[in-house]
This record gives sequence, C-alpha cells and structure tokens, in this order.
Amino acid sequence: MPELPEVETIRKHLEPKLLGQTISDVEILSPKSFCGDPDKIIGKKIISLTRIGKQLSINLSGNYVILAHFKMTGGLFFKPNKYTRVIIKTKIPLDKGGARRAGDLSRRINKSPPPTVVGGDPLFQEGFLYFNDLRKFGWLKLFTKTSLKSFQGNLGPDVLSADFTPKYFHNQLLTSSRPVKNVLLDQTKFAGIGNIYACDSLFLSKINPCLSAKNLSFSRATKLFHNLQKIMTESILHGGSTARDRGYIMPDGESGTHQDHFLVYQKENEKCSVCSAKIKRIKQSGRSTFICPNCQK
Repeated sequence: MPELPEVETIRKHLEPKLLGQTISDVEILSPKSFCGDPDKIIGKKIISLTRIGKQLSINLSGNYVILAHFKMTGGLFFKPNKYTRVIIKTKIPLDKGGARRAGDLSRRINKSPPPTVVGGDPLFQEGFLYFNDLRKFGWLKLFTKTSLKSFQGNLGPDVLSADFTPKYFHNQLLTSSRPVKNVLLDQTKFAGIGNIYACDSLFLSKINPCLSAKNLSFSRATKLFHNLQKIMTESILHGGSTARDRGYIMPDGESGTHQDHFLVYQKENEKCSVCSAKIKRIKQSGRSTFICPNCQK
C-alpha cells in the first residue's frame, strides 16, 4: 500500500501537469471506484493538490474536492492499462480527423474494457488522468470542502506537518498499552505511517516493535519521532518505495528507489547492517514485522 512518501511523490508528479486544468469529462469504467456525481465537477478547474497521510486531495473550483485513496494497488497515471477504472479528462479529445468528439462534456459510465494505448492518438496524451487499480480496493470520492473535513475528522495529524510534534507523539503513545508498532500504524493517531516506515524507523531507533507504547520514555519517543520524519523525507527524495509486488509506481510508470535503502523491511534472513545478526520476520496483528533481534532487544 502506498504510504505517505509514495502519495507525496504522486502529488508532486501530478501537480505541474494538473494545476489550472479544467475537467471536461469523467469516464467511469468501474462504478465501485468512483463515489459521487461526476456531473457536478464538469467545467471545474483544478486549483491545488494537497495530502494528509495516505490520502490525496485534488482541490477544484466551486468548493469541490476529489479525494483519492489508493489502498493496496491503486494509483493515478498518465496512461491507461487493463486495470483502468476511472478516466478524468481535462481536455476535449480529437477524433482521427481532428474534429471535437461529441459527448465528451457529459459523464459516461462504461463497463467495457478500458482503452489500450495507441501511439499518436490525442486521446492518450497529456490531459487525461487514469485511475488504475488491479484489486479495486482503492477509490476516488467527491466531496465538498466541508464534507471532506468531516470525513477526515478521525485522522491524526500528518507526520510531516507542524501539528505532529514530539510532545504530541509521546502523549499519544502513553495512552496505549498496545505494541508500539501497532500504535504507529493507527491512522487515528498519526496519519501516513505504514508498515515499511514503521519497521525501519523502529530499527533505526533501536526499539523493539513488541514493546508496549506507553513504556517509551520521552527521550526514546523523541528519537523515534525524528527517525520517522528522517526516513520518510529520504524516501520522498528517492521517489518512494516500489516493493517487489510493484503495488506502487509513479504516474509516469517509473519505479521509486527507496527499496534500495530499506534497513530491515523485507530483509528476512539477511545480515543486519549494524551487527550482522540475521533479520527476523514476526507477525503482529496479521502484518509482517522485520526486526534485528540483537539491535532491538
């Protein structure tokens, strides 16, 4: 699942392409993947792209927002594929003769297979944004700014925002006796942390993931706080993490490279880079956790 660095990378790639564009059509190939009435946003201009945690907002004129949550395999791309579920069009495409195609300013729901890329056809050039999703767990939802604020009201502060402070972080840890790894993944406390960055930041902080969160001292919590932000910032610079399942790639189809910098994540039975002990994998609440048994006693 794309975590904070991956979603931020997507935002940064999309922003220069989309800002100032006007939505001319929304084509829904899978009704499950789009929630809301697309007719309401035809003719609306894209004014900004923002993010909180793992959720991306495409902010439109007229007080509307398209919220994207990619879940396991979703993403926004500049080209379609056989898993295209929604097409957001910001230009009226031309037919082969160069004439404007009729009906492109109206919403269409189409259950037929998505188009394939045809070289040179303007239908597949810049101006079309494709929501592709293999497993159909991800979604695009239409909100007003007011309804979005209510929808996201249960999210904790984004871990790269000014509201996420060492004091806030430690206070939230003190409220839970759950293992610290599980608490890090709780989006109601901290928005944006997923399995990759929880595992590696705990390793870097020499904290055992099974330790009760409330037993972390302020100094150890502060160290973990800074390592979380450090690793996530580095991952953004690397274009995010494209794991073995390629569940995340950038809008242009390129892979991130932060997977080349994993510390313990997905390194089961490999040598720890610090002490040479073998990295182990354990299960916590059904999720894999990777630890060094020596560094994280």
